[in-house]
Amino acid sequence: MAGMRVGKLALAAVLLCAAAAMATAQQASGVRATYNFYNPQQNNWDLNAVSAYCATWDASKPLSWRMKYGWTAFCGPAGPTGQAACGQCLLVTNTATGASITVRIVDQCSNGGLDLDYDTAFKPIDTNGQGFQAGHLTVNYQFVNCGDN
Repeated sequence: MAGMRVGKLALAAVLLCAAAAMATAQQASGVRATYNFYNPQQNNWDLNAVSAYCATWDASKPLSWRMKYGWTAFCGPAGPTGQAACGQCLLVTNTATGASITVRIVDQCSNGGLDLDYDTAFKPIDTNGQGFQAGHLTVNYQFVNCGDN
């Protein structure tokens, strides 16, 4: 009986550690954020028109859903990848200025960070213009609830 209790406690400890690791893997600091010209307004917020990876799953979402947040491509370093990242939201903070914005993942990339839409995501947090001049921002991000039903 005591052996079963110890085994259950050990299993519970392992599960708690795994849950904590997953929670901490949902954010990253000092990430490079470049910009992309998705031009969602000019493209009628159409994920197919901009050849976004997530269009396969999210192009038929309501227009209000696609317009709710600025767009980004996501390529880590921490959090879900591929289809599992599609449609999720990130709170992105410019480390130089503290300016923040919530963005929706609509694409994937390979630069090891974020590729923010210039007008809807990059420019609003590049409050001192240094990111545009450098070609990138250094940001922190964390996955957040999009508030979608």
